[in-house]
Amino acid sequence: MIRYAFRLACANLKRTQNVTLPFFIASTVTVFLHFLIMTMMFNPHVPAIRGGATLAFIFQLGVFVITTFAILFMISIHQMLLKKRKKELGLYTILGMEKKHISWILFWENTLQTLASLVLGLALGWIGGRLMWMILLRMLNSPHGLPYAFSWTALGWTSAVFLGLFLATTGISLIQIHRINPIELLHSEKQADKPVRFLAVKTGIGLICLIAAYAVALFTNNMFTALMVFFFDCMLVIFATSILFESGTTFFLRRLKKRKSFYYKPDNFVAVSMLSHRIRRHAASLTTICILSTMLLVTMGGCAALFFGEENALSESNPDDLTYTLSEELTSSQRDEITAAAAELAETHHVTLEDVQIYSYGEAYSKLEKGTLSPFTTDDYLVGFRSAVIDYGYDIFFIPAATYQRITGQAPELQDDELLILTGNDQIHLSELTIQDKTYAVRDIQRSTPFTQRKYNNGGGTNSSDSSELVFLVFADEAAMLPVQDYLQEGEWETSTRIGVNYAGTLEDRTAFYEALNQKIRSLGPVQYATCLDYDRQEFKSMYGGLLFVGVFFSILFLTATVLIIYFKQISEAMDDREQYIILQKVGMDEQEVSATINRQVMLVFFLPLVTALIHTGFATPLMQTLLVALKLTNPIFTYACVSVCAVIFTIFYLIFYRMTSQIIKKEVAF
Repeated sequence: MIRYAFRLACANLKRTQNVTLPFFIASTVTVFLHFLIMTMMFNPHVPAIRGGATLAFIFQLGVFVITTFAILFMISIHQMLLKKRKKELGLYTILGMEKKHISWILFWENTLQTLASLVLGLALGWIGGRLMWMILLRMLNSPHGLPYAFSWTALGWTSAVFLGLFLATTGISLIQIHRINPIELLHSEKQADKPVRFLAVKTGIGLICLIAAYAVALFTNNMFTALMVFFFDCMLVIFATSILFESGTTFFLRRLKKRKSFYYKPDNFVAVSMLSHRIRRHAASLTTICILSTMLLVTMGGCAALFFGEENALSESNPDDLTYTLSEELTSSQRDEITAAAAELAETHHVTLEDVQIYSYGEAYSKLEKGTLSPFTTDDYLVGFRSAVIDYGYDIFFIPAATYQRITGQAPELQDDELLILTGNDQIHLSELTIQDKTYAVRDIQRSTPFTQRKYNNGGGTNSSDSSELVFLVFADEAAMLPVQDYLQEGEWETSTRIGVNYAGTLEDRTAFYEALNQKIRSLGPVQYATCLDYDRQEFKSMYGGLLFVGVFFSILFLTATVLIIYFKQISEAMDDREQYIILQKVGMDEQEVSATINRQVMLVFFLPLVTALIHTGFATPLMQTLLVALKLTNPIFTYACVSVCAVIFTIFYLIFYRMTSQIIKKEVAF
C-alpha cells in the first residue's frame, strides 16, 4: 500500500502542477532567502566590517522575522491547498480508500515537495551566496578582500526549520483527515455561505477604527510616542481592513442591489451578484493580500529612504568633519594649543586644514512659544500625539558678545536688555523675547553665521539635534547671560566647549589625522560628545546598508506570499465558478458577455487590495517618517519620494501579474 500511495502521490503532483508548481517555487524561494540570511549572520568575517556589530544585529533580527513569517506563511498556504482538495479526498473514500490510505498519499506528497524545495533552495543559496556577499560589501563600501564563508551551521538551522515545518503541516493534515466525515469532504465546496450579520454596524466600526488609525499616523509628531503606538496602529489597520473587506464590501454591494437603475442591467446584475458571493468567501485572502502589499511598500520605502538618504543623516549628526563637545570651558591658551596642534598634524599627515572653530557656551533644551522662552514643565513632557516638547522645543545656546566677535570678527554692541538670535530656522521671527518676566529687544535675527552655517549646513550646534531646532542667543556679556542660563538650566550651571574641525584629503590621510588629533583633544579634558564624519559614514553604511539588504529579502518574501495567495485564490475561484459561467451561457449570454463579466470581477478582486494598500501606505508614511527621525533622516520629502517610487514599481509589477492571471483564469473557465 505504501508503494501504491507513493505512485499515486507522484501522479497527483503531476496532474495538479498548475497548483503544486507555484507552491514549490514559493517554498524554494523561502528556503533560499532563509539560508542566505542565515549564512550572512554566521559569516565569521562580518565583525571585520566597520559597524559589524550593528550589521550582525540586523541579520539576527532578519532571521527572526523571516523564520516567523515562513512558518505562518507555509502553514496557511498548506491549509488553503488542503481545503481546496476536500472534494477530491472525499471521492477517494467513496472509491473504497480508508483514511490511513489518504494519509499516506498526503504524507508522500508533502515529503516530495518539501525535500525538492529544500534541496533546490539550499543549492541556490550555496550558488548565489557568494554573489550576495559581494553585493553586500559593495553596498557597505567595505574591503572586497573579505572572503565569503559557507556556513554548515546555517545549512543545519535552515534544514531544521523547514523539516520542522514539514512535520507540522503533515501532522495538521493527518489530524484534519481523521476528524472529518467523508460525506462532508465530498460536499464541502457546495456548503452555503454563512450570512453576514450586522453589516451596517460592522462597517461603521471598521470605518471608525480605520479613521482613528489614520489620525494617529498623521498627527503623531513625537518619535517616542510613535515607537509606542506603531504596533497598536498596525493592528488597528489590520482589524479595520479585515472588517471592511468582509462586511463593508458586502454592505456596499447590497446598497448597489437596491439601486434598480444600476442593478437591473445584464452586466451589472451578474457581476454584483457573483461578487457578493465571492467576496464573502474570500475576504480573509483579500485582507492578507492588502496587508502584505502594505508591508512590502513600507519596508522597501523606509529602507530605501535610509540607504539613499545617508548623506542627509550624516549632515544632521556631523556639522563638521570632526566635532567635539568637552564638558568644561577651555582657556584661551588651550584654544590656541589645539589650533596650533591641528595645523601641525595637518601638515604631517598631508591633509588641508580648512577650519578650526572653538568656543564655550551654555545650553538648555527649552520651550519657545509666542515670544516667551521658558523651561519645560511636567505637563509638557507628557507623552501624547502632539507633545509640546516636540512642537515648541529648541536647543538654546548662550554665548556672550565677546565670543561672537572672536568667531565672526564683528562687534554687536549690545545693551543688557538686548540680544542677537542666530538660527537657520526661517520660521522664527521675533522683535522681542521674554525670559523669566524680562523682555529683551531682538536687535537682529541672523540666518547665516559661522555658528549656524557649518561645512555640512546642518545649522551648527554641538549635538545631533535637528538643525531647525538650534537657536543661539548672543548677550551683551556674561553678567547678562548667566541669569538666563541659570533659569533655563534650572540651576545646573553647565558650561561646555565646542570644537569643530574641517579638513580635506584622502581617506587614509584623513583617518591618520583624526587619530592623532583625537589623542591631543582628549588629553585636555573629559569629552562629552564626539563625532567623526568618516567613521560615522561607514557606521551608517553598515546600518542602513544592512537594513536595505534585509529589507530586500523581506520584500521578496512578502511579494512571493502576495503573488502566491493571489494566484491560488484566483485559480480556485475560477474552478468554482466554471459551472456558473456555463449556466450563464445556457440562459442566453454569449462568450463575449461572459468574458466581460470575468474581466470585471477579476479587476475588482485584483485592484481592491492594491488601492487599499496604496492608501494605507500613504497614511503610514508620516508615522514612518517620525520614526526615521530617530535614525537621523530628517528630510520628509526624500522619504515620500522613495515610498512613491516603490509604489509605482510595485503597481507596475501588480499590473503585469494581473494580465498573466486573467489569461490563466479564462483558460480555466473555458467550456
